[in-house]
Amino acid sequence: VSYQFVSRSIESWFDVKVEGALDAGLSLGRTTLDTLSTELTAKVRVATTQLADVSDGASPLALERLREQLSASDVTLWTASGQLIASAGQSRLLLNPERPPAAQLRAARAQRSVTQVEGLDETSGQGALGAVTNSRIRVLALVTQSSLGLLGEPRFLQVIQPLPPALVANALAVTEANREYQERALARQGLRRMYIGTLTLSLFLSVFGAILLAVLLGNQLARPLLLLAEGVRQVAAGDLTPKAA
Repeated sequence: VSYQFVSRSIESWFDVKVEGALDAGLSLGRTTLDTLSTELTAKVRVATTQLADVSDGASPLALERLREQLSASDVTLWTASGQLIASAGQSRLLLNPERPPAAQLRAARAQRSVTQVEGLDETSGQGALGAVTNSRIRVLALVTQSSLGLLGEPRFLQVIQPLPPALVANALAVTEANREYQERALARQGLRRMYIGTLTLSLFLSVFGAILLAVLLGNQLARPLLLLAEGVRQVAAGDLTPKAA
């Protein structure tokens, strides 16, 4: 009975519906992030065509308009060598804005654009709180060259758009819940063995205690009968002296 109770109790902790809901939540979060990234990438590619005929001197005003259109927190224009041409948004307040790595510039030149989702690495504690406010999508796209600038150095448009805090908080909550669920699911067999082992040990201790108690009580109950039988045998042998009880 105890074995069946423990087995069914442990299995009830790992409901198939709960696992399916967690998987669906993770899939929904990934799909939402992919959709946001794809939409921003498409918008940035369109924006690069607007910068094709814009000179470096006029690019700050054009970048500010693009930042408002894309609801971005930061928009920067870079050369192929990683030199900053112009910026709009948060990077304007920095003396040395973070430049794209050379590998990203090469990838953007080969693929026309590179997209990254940043800030979702931490899933617990203070890291999760920081991820809610710092998560963002970064898109680096090659600016389409105009017919007059084909011989010039390629330029790259980088757009950073913050992710909605509610979306990030929900995604982190589902990820953390799924991680804890999977950890407990992996320990399911260990939990079952531990409980069954504890119940088995309790069973043996209970049986041993019951046997010991039965022996002690049996001796106490049989002692007067044994004394009476001994006295009867002595009387039958002719010994009529009083016997001690």
